[in-house]
Amino acid sequence: MKLLKITPRLLWGILLSMIASLLNLYLPLLVRHFINLKQFAWSGLSKKVLLLGGLILIGNLLVSSLSDYLISSEGDRQVRQLRLRLQKQVLRLPQKYFDQQISGNLTSRIINDVNVLRSFLTETIPAVVTGSLTILGTMLITFSLDWKLTLLMLLVFPIDGLVTVPLGKISEVIADQTQSSLAALTGVTSESIKQIKTVKLNKAEEDVFAKNAREINKLYRLSLKGDRIAAMIGPLQSMLSFCLIMAVVLYGTLRVKSGSLSTGTLGAFMMYFFQIIGPINNVALFYSDRKQMLGATRKISEIINETAEETAGKEQLAVAPGSSLLRLDQVSFAYQDLPVLEKVDLEARSGEKIALVGATGAGKTTLANVITRLYPVAAGRISLNGQASTDFSLKQWRGFFSVVLQENTIISGSIRDNLTLGLNRKVTDQELWDALALVRLEEYAKKLPKGLDSLLGESGKQLSGGQRQRMQIARACLRDFKFLLLDEATSNLDADTEKIIMTALDRLKRTKNCGQITIAHRLATIANSDRIYFIKNKTVVASGSHEELLEKVPDYRRYVHEQQLKEKR
Repeated sequence: MKLLKITPRLLWGILLSMIASLLNLYLPLLVRHFINLKQFAWSGLSKKVLLLGGLILIGNLLVSSLSDYLISSEGDRQVRQLRLRLQKQVLRLPQKYFDQQISGNLTSRIINDVNVLRSFLTETIPAVVTGSLTILGTMLITFSLDWKLTLLMLLVFPIDGLVTVPLGKISEVIADQTQSSLAALTGVTSESIKQIKTVKLNKAEEDVFAKNAREINKLYRLSLKGDRIAAMIGPLQSMLSFCLIMAVVLYGTLRVKSGSLSTGTLGAFMMYFFQIIGPINNVALFYSDRKQMLGATRKISEIINETAEETAGKEQLAVAPGSSLLRLDQVSFAYQDLPVLEKVDLEARSGEKIALVGATGAGKTTLANVITRLYPVAAGRISLNGQASTDFSLKQWRGFFSVVLQENTIISGSIRDNLTLGLNRKVTDQELWDALALVRLEEYAKKLPKGLDSLLGESGKQLSGGQRQRMQIARACLRDFKFLLLDEATSNLDADTEKIIMTALDRLKRTKNCGQITIAHRLATIANSDRIYFIKNKTVVASGSHEELLEKVPDYRRYVHEQQLKEKR
């Protein structure tokens, strides 16, 4: 097993469990000895037998308790390590991996599938080891007592196998399907709750319910299949075991009457028989439990074996202070073999404001993702001051950019948590208030009961759409960066607030001597840019000032006209 390990702590737990099993094996012999005593009065011998039996029971209790704790605590420790390993791996996976995943499905794999592994490590393995020892020890002892009665008792193995092996194979398939169905149900449920506002506003409650109901019904049908198999296995095993018990009792009684078997030996045999029924079932079910574990392991291994983001590059390349130049030379990118960007050339300098404009789907946001290395380029080169982006470590490269997205990136937590997200330095309260003042959220935050430590709810539900975007801009302002990248960052702001924010960002640009790369549709946002890159047909078709493009590029002129019409509506 690669994901979970057999550690010394686990081995000690299993060893103690084996000792407890051996102690249990001795109890029927004491009972046999006690039954065979000719005198049942409180003689010295009978007292010793009872005292020894009591000590064995107490010893068994103590050893079993310690064994259970060692095994379960080791299982919890390894599950914790595996979940941490999975969480770390998930955070290192490339953006394209998440583009193809449902977050709830992935969450289920991390939580539910790991529990399957824990159950196998802490329950199945110890049960099989101690069960095998109990079976072996029982067979050795009973053979020494009476080999004929032992052979009759051994019939339980082929009988149990006839029931559990074929049904166990079916259980394996059902268990694998159940894990997948549970993951799918977690995914759709999580998504419907997260998008509840969209669901309500689109009157889609019935559609979402139908989607969830399909997964619930699928899981229900699988559960019924499992219930039917469990309902068959239990009674069948009980009936066969009862028949075998009756056979042992009848045969043993005849032997006792004939004088070839003592009453104590028959009593001991019955105790041993009941003692090995559980271990035999555990061993018989090991096959299906192992298959279920392998199914969970396969899904978890797929996540762990996914190729993480390329973090290659020198740990910390020296970057000269002062002005910086970001260049894209003949950059191309394809998503799932579908070209999105082709031979893009672009420059951005410190203290300069550039804008990326074009129709929806032209590739503007993808270009921003390529610049920040969320997606690797298929061809071409991205560089900073002549140094290739891939020469820098991923962490250092992304530190050159402070990004504000159109989509909501507010996390569950307080205002302070959101503003300091990812910062690797101490931030004073005054800095936080200054950042909030810059985006005109200072007054709002001061009215809250806990100020900076006030909770914003899941995904910032306590804030309006405009407030959420302003919070993201405040977060960006606290970073030490070379380029501020705004992807429709003011789309949820009214015209007056947008003007205030853009003025503040211009002041920030001058203060930090940073470059500003803006993706926007509003003409007021892009018109005063130092240089505008007009993107069409997956590439930059023209660049220049707003006036230059209006004069020389008909497509840009048409684009501006369309935007003016939209803004007038």
